[in-house]
Amino acid sequence: MFRSSLLSLVRNLRRTPRKTIITKIRNHAPVPLAFISTVYCDIKNEESIDANDEMAWDEDKLGHEFLIRQATTVNVNAATQLLTVTLVAIQDTSERLRDVLSKEITLVQQAMEWGEDGTPPHHWDQLVALRGALSDLKHNLRTLISYMDYAEKIATVAAEISYLSGNIAASDAICERIDHACRAYKAQKQKVDELQLESLELQQKAIIHAPHLEDKIIDKEPIQDSKNKACFDKK
Repeated sequence: MFRSSLLSLVRNLRRTPRKTIITKIRNHAPVPLAFISTVYCDIKNEESIDANDEMAWDEDKLGHEFLIRQATTVNVNAATQLLTVTLVAIQDTSERLRDVLSKEITLVQQAMEWGEDGTPPHHWDQLVALRGALSDLKHNLRTLISYMDYAEKIATVAAEISYLSGNIAASDAICERIDHACRAYKAQKQKVDELQLESLELQQKAIIHAPHLEDKIIDKEPIQDSKNKACFDKK
């Protein structure tokens, strides 16, 4: 009888208002309704237990190895930033150094063409000022090269510890950054070396054709400084 009443109730669900449905359910099936409520509470309790399990200690997420990998990621980011900032500084200083070298070459060529008598006094003053700027820029470039040497060492250590900790992606990323910095630095160094060689050849020519202008034309500072070498030559 209970089964027949339940089937009749299901057939009339779509045509019966909600309040009437609730009343009929209570009249025909008070025990199953309580059972359904109990099951619903049990489901909510299970969901609450699952949520608490997710907040429990997870060694894969909070273990020592995971924390070490997280720390290596921070180190890689810091080393990458140091490489980038140092490389940009070298590129900027190298560009300014090449600009001053080009102006110096132009002034020396003009002085050789005009001769001592035809060269105005302010021309020599400009040449002296450029020599002072060249000296400062060369000193700054040597300092930045030293920075890059240490930055490359820091980046290499960060790549190695990242690899050992299992953070392969971070290790590969910093290795690519080191390689890019190496190629970019060598390109800058080659451009500077070419202009320095041109300036040196011009000064040698001035000694031959105008020896009386040697004191005014020749730069007393060595063109090729032994400290001004590539910091990545060992790669």
